[in-house]
Amino acid sequence: MQNSRKNLKIVSGIVLALAILSLINLAWEIIFGELNSAEIPAGSPDNILMITKIFVLVISAIMLIPQTYVGIKGLLIAKKPNSSKLHIYVAMVLFVFMAIEVIVGIVGVFGAENVGERVADLLSLAVDAGIMFEYIVCARGVANAA
Repeated sequence: MQNSRKNLKIVSGIVLALAILSLINLAWEIIFGELNSAEIPAGSPDNILMITKIFVLVISAIMLIPQTYVGIKGLLIAKKPNSSKLHIYVAMVLFVFMAIEVIVGIVGVFGAENVGERVADLLSLAVDAGIMFEYIVCARGVANAA
C-alpha cells in the first residue's frame, strides 16, 4: 500500500510536469510558431494576429486545467487516500483525447511532406503516447492507493 502511494506521488508529479511543459510548448508555438508566419487577409483588423494568439492561449490554458487537476488530486490522494473518483474519470477523458491525438499523429507521419516534418511528427507521437501511459498509471495508482 505504501509503495502504491509512493508510485502515485511520482506519477502525479510527472502529470503536473507535463502540464507545465505543455504550457511552455504552447507559449513557444504562439511566439515562434505558425501563427507568426500566417498571412493576414485583406480587410482584417490590424490586431487580428494578436487576438488569435490570445484566443489560442486562453483555450489551451483552459484545456490544461483538467491535467493540472489530475496531477494535484493524485498528489493529495498519495498523502491521504479518499473515496473521490472524479479525478479518475477526468484522467480517462484526457486519455481518450490523447488517444485521438495519437491517431491524428500517426496520420500526420504518413502525410508529412519532408523528413523534418516526419521526424517532428514522430517525436510528438512519442510524447503523446508517453502522456497516455502516465494517465493510465495515474488512474491505476489512485485505485491501488485508495
